[in-house]
Amino acid sequence: MLTDIKPLEHFKDLVSTAIKHQKVQTNPIAEFYLSSLLASFLTSNRLTQEPLAITYLKALGESREVQARMLVELGDISLFTSGFFSDSLKRKIVDLDYYMAMGVSSYSYVANLHKKDKGHNSVSALYCELAAKFGSFVDVLTEVSERSRLTSSKDVLRIYERWLRTKSKQAESLLRGLGIEPHKVSTKPVH
Repeated sequence: MLTDIKPLEHFKDLVSTAIKHQKVQTNPIAEFYLSSLLASFLTSNRLTQEPLAITYLKALGESREVQARMLVELGDISLFTSGFFSDSLKRKIVDLDYYMAMGVSSYSYVANLHKKDKGHNSVSALYCELAAKFGSFVDVLTEVSERSRLTSSKDVLRIYERWLRTKSKQAESLLRGLGIEPHKVSTKPVH
């Protein structure tokens, strides 16, 4: 028997499970936001070819309403890319740290924009939480990605390299689950 899979419901279950597994303390609104974010990327072409920094600079020159819309989009792209495609960013000029910094900065800016609006405290609180817990939410999306079989956790070296770069709790947990105790090592050449 075939059933229709509704993207939002599918991702809601995966996100909820990953949040519990990652032990991330979060607001139900943020949890719903992450589920909606994943569903929106599934059904549309939201990724952009324009460098994130260019989009950020363009947004700063716009009206307040357009700024908020552009920076939310930038934060969303940064979060989605960091969670689902972090492995594609290694050894590139623009790496995972850049995407994460752009996401945190974008969501923080939007939170500050909405702090000035009366009656928008919940909107400001949502974007404050997305910025403050960006790394944890990246881990949640990475787990969802792996559970969705879009990436594989079998490549131990890839997971270890991600842990070395980000100190991700999720990557550390995966390594320990494989019987590997992660240790920081120097990647600098020895002379």
